[in-house]
Amino acid sequence: MSGLNGVHLVVYPARDLEAGIAAWSATLGREPAYRNADYATFTDGGVEIGLSRLPWVDHPLVFFKVDDVEKAHGALVASGATALVQDGEGVLHPGDGAASSGIVDVPGRRLAVLKAADGNLVGIAQDVPVSW
Repeated sequence: MSGLNGVHLVVYPARDLEAGIAAWSATLGREPAYRNADYATFTDGGVEIGLSRLPWVDHPLVFFKVDDVEKAHGALVASGATALVQDGEGVLHPGDGAASSGIVDVPGRRLAVLKAADGNLVGIAQDVPVSW
């Protein structure tokens, strides 16, 4: 069992991040809650909307909420999914097969992207306390 607990985040590709931010700000009526040179996210207490300038997605990618990203990652791999890792250019590739391959820590969250046995990408996200 993977422990997927509902949709947490949908990430859209935004090769022109500024144009994407402007479009989503107008659509949602607010500015991003977080942004850096490659990424922006809009929150409203429900499903987050993320925009990524990096080429790791070329279509919307859904991230599911999980209580434990390592357990969910292991369960997905056991069910036939392939763990993916991001290279220096922001492109996803199959991982090395290690149990935690592709799990990354970002402020407030642990994430992983896997390719399910049917070929679709699946994102998982665990919220964690932010420590600066």
